[in-house]
Amino acid sequence: MDIIFPYKVSVRFPGDLEYIPPIRKFVSELLQVSNFSPKFAYRSEIIVDEICNNAVNYGCRTSNAEIELICEIFEDRIEFTINDQGSTKENLDQLMSVIKQPIDPEKDIQHGLGLEIVRMLSENVDVVIDEKNLTSVHIVRKREDIEQK
Repeated sequence: MDIIFPYKVSVRFPGDLEYIPPIRKFVSELLQVSNFSPKFAYRSEIIVDEICNNAVNYGCRTSNAEIELICEIFEDRIEFTINDQGSTKENLDQLMSVIKQPIDPEKDIQHGLGLEIVRMLSENVDVVIDEKNLTSVHIVRKREDIEQK
């Protein structure tokens, strides 16, 4: 099967944690079919799990809230964008503090460690919060098993 890069896959799901494991698995299988290594696919699953969990836990204010995960798959990388319906000011302030400054695991065991792992596994993590508190997280993860040009 010949794959033409880049391609994009977008998934919308209800703001419920039960939907995350099959979505995580779906992303892993997309990557493996696209000739990424099992190790890369597994580590990407960790990213998807964390960003989806955060979106559901902190970005779903209503019972009918939806999360959107967009995966753009290139020959040398994958880019994730996750959009949620916004959060409380306290949750957004916490998110921004985690983005701006690395977490010290000895001081803050409860919050931010998952996003720190995402940062370690990624080339770039950008967060955009609009005037309505809608949150969009964009992550770039570069392929490890080919020589970068």
